[in-house]
Amino acid sequence: MSIRELRGKAAIVGVGHAGIGEAHGFSAMEILGQAALAAVADAGLTLRDIDGLATCSSAASMWALPVAEYLGLRPQFIDSTMLGGSSFIAHLMPAIMALESGQCNAVLVCYGSTQKTGTFSRKGMVDAFRMIDPQPYEHPYAPIQPLTSYALAASRHMHEFGTTREQLAEVAVAARRWAQLNPEAVMRDPLSIDDVLSARMVSTPLTVRDCCLVTDG
Repeated sequence: MSIRELRGKAAIVGVGHAGIGEAHGFSAMEILGQAALAAVADAGLTLRDIDGLATCSSAASMWALPVAEYLGLRPQFIDSTMLGGSSFIAHLMPAIMALESGQCNAVLVCYGSTQKTGTFSRKGMVDAFRMIDPQPYEHPYAPIQPLTSYALAASRHMHEFGTTREQLAEVAVAARRWAQLNPEAVMRDPLSIDDVLSARMVSTPLTVRDCCLVTDG
């Protein structure tokens, strides 16, 4: 079956969240649970209706198993692919295929994080991943992952296509404009291209204003 043939075969029928910002006193699992319950209720379902699960965590390698236990699920389909921030986009196609094949009837895609306030800091996670996820060509240079990988991709794009630094900054500016329309966004102040370019350099060519925020939620 081609991707085109899958068009209209599945739908996102419920959305839920537990807020964004700082969640002192909450665990990532508790935040995930709140968001999951809200999404299932929004879909007009109960947890008993959920027989597919797609989830992952930057702090655990087998996150789907404790999530299934915590929510009381008995999934016929599990996807715990971990690709950083794009993981949950990557979960969609396997979920659609599982639904279309009849493997399951309702897939819950969920996430929870306490990267902002958790005791396991961002630096701690980077250090841990150097042990469990060795990258022999990168680690000798002590990269700031994952940002350094994005910076390398941006540099290559500039080299291949003549993309300017100003054009790259438009991504952050556009994201901020959308944030200004979201009452729950953490950063809603105006952001200009000059603001992005003049911000502290983190990994050439990307400055701190090109980077995503570290938040709980």
